[in-house]
Order: sequence, then structure tokens, then C-alpha cells
Amino acid sequence: MINSIKEWYFKKMAARSIEKHGKEKIEKLAVLNKPAKEWRVSFLTTAGVHLKDQTPFDVDGGDWGVRMIPSDSREEELMVTHTHYDTASADQDINCVYPSAALHALTEEGHIGGLTPTFFGMMGYIPRVDKLMNESVPLILKKLKEEKADVVLLSPG
Repeated sequence: MINSIKEWYFKKMAARSIEKHGKEKIEKLAVLNKPAKEWRVSFLTTAGVHLKDQTPFDVDGGDWGVRMIPSDSREEELMVTHTHYDTASADQDINCVYPSAALHALTEEGHIGGLTPTFFGMMGYIPRVDKLMNESVPLILKKLKEEKADVVLLSPG
């Protein structure tokens, strides 16, 4: 019963937030005028990835928080906290939702210029779009600017 009420409430909040915030104009995406081998790349996933020593996501509460993950973190240091998709594959190989190994290989092979020091983990179920837009997004953008990211790759959960 409580879960049904919570689900109803979150759906109402999500609809209200989308109605309120979904009409905002987005700035044009930048066009890069340099080759990929000069790109400084960052990565953001909404698959619920975080370091094992970080606070797990509050899935039922619709956690809008961001977990900053050092881009050189080892696979065994990472985990997934999410119940809105089957995480079995991610639990076996984190690279299916967080392709850090591939990004490092692209850097080592010279296909991209490098990686930002920080990647970002989030949870995809965020009914509080107002919190996402006013708290999480500005935090991410600030970090991306500080670390001079040229490209941000996004991966849903």
C-alpha cells in the first residue's frame, strides 16, 4: 500500500516537474573544430554506477544526486545501485554500462586526446526534475568546465 502511494506521488511529481521544467530552451550544442585525437572526454551514466565506498543511490526515493568517480577507478572499485533495470550484466561486467576500459584504450591508442579526471554516476529514475536541473546539472557543468571537457559521452541505465 505504501509503495503504491509512493509510486503515485512520484508520478505526479515527475509530471509536474516535466510540465514546469520541460519547456526550457537549451543552448545549442557546441560543434568541435578539432580532431577527435585532441578531445578531452568525460563520461556520465545514469545506470546507478558509483564507487563501493560512496553512498548508494536511494532508488525508491528517486535520488537526483551525482557520484563523482575518478576516471582512473578500477572496475573492482565500482558497483551499481539501481532497481529499475536488470543489473545482472552490469554486475558481471561494469563496462557494459560504464565503458571505462574502452575509453582508456581509445586514449592509449591515440584515437582521443585524453580523459577528464572525473566521470559521473547517476541514477536514471529521477522524478524530481527540479532538483536535477537546479542541483545536479549545475554541479556537473561546473566540474566539466573546471576539467576542460570537450566531449561528454552519456549512457542511460
